Amino acid sequence: MSAIRPRFGPAAWLAALVLVTAGFPGGGQTPAASQALAASQAPAAAQTPAAGRAPAASQAPAAVRAPATSQENGSVEPEGRFHQGNELYRAGDYAGALDAYLALFEEGTVSGSLYYNIGNAYFKAGDLGRAILFYERAKAELPGDEDVRANLELARSLAPDQIAPLPGFWLSNVASWCLRIIPRAWLILIVAAGYLVLAGALLYGLLASRPRLPTGQVARVAAAITLIFAANLAIREFGIGRPDRGVMIESEAEVQSAPSDDPSLHLFTIREGTVVRIDRRSDEWLEVVLEDGKVGWVRAGKVEPI
Repeated sequence: MSAIRPRFGPAAWLAALVLVTAGFPGGGQTPAASQALAASQAPAAAQTPAAGRAPAASQAPAAVRAPATSQENGSVEPEGRFHQGNELYRAGDYAGALDAYLALFEEGTVSGSLYYNIGNAYFKAGDLGRAILFYERAKAELPGDEDVRANLELARSLAPDQIAPLPGFWLSNVASWCLRIIPRAWLILIVAAGYLVLAGALLYGLLASRPRLPTGQVARVAAAITLIFAANLAIREFGIGRPDRGVMIESEAEVQSAPSDDPSLHLFTIREGTVVRIDRRSDEWLEVVLEDGKVGWVRAGKVEPI
């Protein structure tokens, strides 16, 4: 698969920096351990996953990403360990690569590309449930990434339980479409531009003895645009209103009608890789909703939140 091009140009990053300094939700500050990640060459064809079906070579997980050459806050150790994981992955040592990636993850590194590589390593190791889990996490960080989308679709197609989702309510679908219609980079630029225009109009109105421009109207329009698009960005970045979801990571789990191991309460069984919505928690139990609308309780250790 061809290399992935950088997602944002200099203008987008400058806009994001302006938002961070101004207090707007421009994607959040990146920890020192989290590096900007670019693309490198694709690995060999995927091995047989846990579901027992071997994908063709054209279905292999997409390219493992390598860290960019730029360094944040002078930290080189996480970048070096990420490179080490990539080299182990290309050498076919998927267990060693996974150890290197997970060490970064357990330290709190937040990176869509790291999650993507962990998903690839789990997929190669035959752990389909955790591969889907980390592909889902990568998708949350990189919603427009085609490699992530393709690998997630492939992994989910190999899951033992193929559940047909219920059609969504049309109003919810429209709202979701409206939130996603503008790419994130453009949304950041719009919010940054609105903020700068608003600040400029207010400063001009305060400093000019006789303003010749309709600063009040400009400020109101800029404030409205900034507020609307900043709210959109905040909803997308912080997941406001987004339901909790999880992935079944064990080979199978008994779904009960109540948070109890009583065999008489058994409803059905779900298997590795099934994606669920988490509605409630009760001690060591989770109430989950499947994509086809079925509801039940499972042990919390069987499902890992995305």
